[in-house]
Amino acid sequence: MPASPLNLDLSISDKFSSKKTKTPLHLVIFADSDANILGNLDGVHLDRANALIKVSGFKGSVGESVTDYGIDNGQIISVIGTGSPDKLANQMPKLGKTTFNTIKNSKSALVAWGDVICQKHFGQFVNALLHAKYRFEPYKSKKDDKITLSAIQFINTKDAKADYENALAIATATHIGQSLARDVANDAPNIMTPANLAKAAEKLGKDYKDVVSVNVLGEKEMKKLGMGCFLAVSQGSDNEGKLAVIEYHGKTGKKKDKLKNPIALVGKGITFDTGGISLKPSAGMEEMKYDMGGAAAMLGTIKAACEARLPLDMVVILACAENMPSGKATRPSDIVTAMNGMSVEILNTDAEGRLVLCDALCYVQDNYKPRTIIDAATLTGACVIALGSVRSGLYTNDEDTLLALEEAGEYTGDLVWQMPLDDAYDEQLKSGFADVQNIGGREGGSITAACFLKRFIKEGQAWAHLDIAGTAWSGGDNKGASGRPVPMLMRYLVSQTDQS
Repeated sequence: MPASPLNLDLSISDKFSSKKTKTPLHLVIFADSDANILGNLDGVHLDRANALIKVSGFKGSVGESVTDYGIDNGQIISVIGTGSPDKLANQMPKLGKTTFNTIKNSKSALVAWGDVICQKHFGQFVNALLHAKYRFEPYKSKKDDKITLSAIQFINTKDAKADYENALAIATATHIGQSLARDVANDAPNIMTPANLAKAAEKLGKDYKDVVSVNVLGEKEMKKLGMGCFLAVSQGSDNEGKLAVIEYHGKTGKKKDKLKNPIALVGKGITFDTGGISLKPSAGMEEMKYDMGGAAAMLGTIKAACEARLPLDMVVILACAENMPSGKATRPSDIVTAMNGMSVEILNTDAEGRLVLCDALCYVQDNYKPRTIIDAATLTGACVIALGSVRSGLYTNDEDTLLALEEAGEYTGDLVWQMPLDDAYDEQLKSGFADVQNIGGREGGSITAACFLKRFIKEGQAWAHLDIAGTAWSGGDNKGASGRPVPMLMRYLVSQTDQS
């Protein structure tokens, strides 16, 4: 698994120099749909920018760009369109990507927003810019063209400089964590096995040994704990299942007391999902390496928290397994017992994510006293049909957690949508032979999956489930892991630091 270092010097300034620089910078200025330069900037470069707009026929549409390469004086100037001013707040992802693609072949750049965007939208812009920088090509004999960009200075004056510096620090930490999430999810399933996903967790314990401790359970340990649902999934594979337990002592200190009411993050880590005996169709099965997107996101989130040194306590559980057909694999109609003693009739072995998650949820509740549990999983195709790739499905039994996660989604642009958990949906999970069956009917598939998980949450325990099946990766020409919902979860954690 490759590392994804930042390799960029990022800085904030609240002053836009009107003088020409000794070392040529690539200057980026923004203009709206009326071709008006934004930011209340001044200086010798603006005359060139306005002339460029005039001669190029620049319209200022979102993501439109035009560049004067400054052949005479070496000063490159680009103007990027923002579209209508009243829709600017929603355009940060496009503008961040366009900005990076505009400046990536320059050595250094000056991105001048002036007094246009606040710290919130600046954070979204930086995250999108860095997101566009990401590459995954460790197995290519011929790499893509090398990015020469090494430094970016941002000019922002709407809020206090310290606010922008804080937003930049959080965005940078988020990018580092999100890149790790994308790395492990993009890796090949013959490389990123359950054992190697657990090793990625152990590496965090080495890299941040002052605040992180890691313990990995194998199948023998899980059998002793009675984790029959988890083992029903992993037993069909020659690759042993692993449960990685990562403790982040951001508040208590690693060598002091046990974690005190930590926030718990739980991730589904099915490193490859064939469907098991309930075998999936072959078309598109290669994308099932992304079925560990929940675990990847939780790993990336704790990496980001480590980079930002967030002052709170967390425990992260990665449920790592492979769902394969074999003579040892679970059959439809098998009945197994979860860690909490609940019997489960498995009617479809392709509904395996909820099986590894239910035992992971039991484990974290029995061994910690989490104030909130948040799990993330590429759980159901039904959620993709319902919400597409724009918003992740959010299920929760706790209003405070709901509001905090919705706010974090809106703040970062990593959006969620509340879904129902009515008891009437749970009726579909009644089994004639066990306490519960692992699937419902055709209707409300994402909802009944969440209802299944809810059965394993103890009374009074705050819990939220994120179905990220539509948001964890993209297919087609831009195939690859997105690293979502790391930005949203990171913002959530930042918002909780005052309450820890």
